[in-house]
Amino acid sequence: MQQFEDLNSGFVQELFAKYLASPEAVDPAWRALFEQAPEELVESSPLVQRVRELYPENGNGASATAPPEQEAPPLLLGAVAAAMALVKAHRMHGHLAARLDPLGSEPGGDPALEPERLEPRLTEELMRQIPAKVLRVHVPGETLADALPHLRETYCGTMAYEIEHISNHEERVWLRTAIESGRYRKPLSPDEKRALLRRLTEVEGMERYLRRAFLGQKQFSIEGLDVMVPMLDQAM
Repeated sequence: MQQFEDLNSGFVQELFAKYLASPEAVDPAWRALFEQAPEELVESSPLVQRVRELYPENGNGASATAPPEQEAPPLLLGAVAAAMALVKAHRMHGHLAARLDPLGSEPGGDPALEPERLEPRLTEELMRQIPAKVLRVHVPGETLADALPHLRETYCGTMAYEIEHISNHEERVWLRTAIESGRYRKPLSPDEKRALLRRLTEVEGMERYLRRAFLGQKQFSIEGLDVMVPMLDQAM
């Protein structure tokens, strides 16, 4: 076990998850190392821990901490690894597929966001076998098949998020929960929408007036930050 502790554990766990999903996709040297991996490394893998949640007991009703007599199907094991990668891809790269252009041009996207391109290929049938709770997502849905449309709408909709670079783990988890649960993204009523448009129009009108009234004077434009005004109104 010491040889793994001396390495970057996050890098090793990521390679190990890739190995569990598709051994041939890992460099032969790493594959040989994982084939001799101690039980502690296997049990410490987040992938294995989440599959244990799928199979809390073996065929005789014994605890999953004991050596299981029935193992999870290899295809499902790989599918859980692919599902974890899919969720991670939406959190990290979902903004690349967000519909942010008001003129309607198609975003570039990212291949990692497409379940059909993962290994194993995540079909609708396979996604319905993966409970959403083992993926630690906060969008509605009992299975990955139910949760994926909500995950896409959250990260690839008309808003974009980039939070995975934050080094503080607790902050990242709080932000993921807030974003995916929709806690702060409640739909506006027609009256609220009109009031918001009216306020933004006032901000734009003031900006244009200042430009005309004080020609040649140094000024700091609110362009790009105009939405901060109704946000401050709400906060105060």
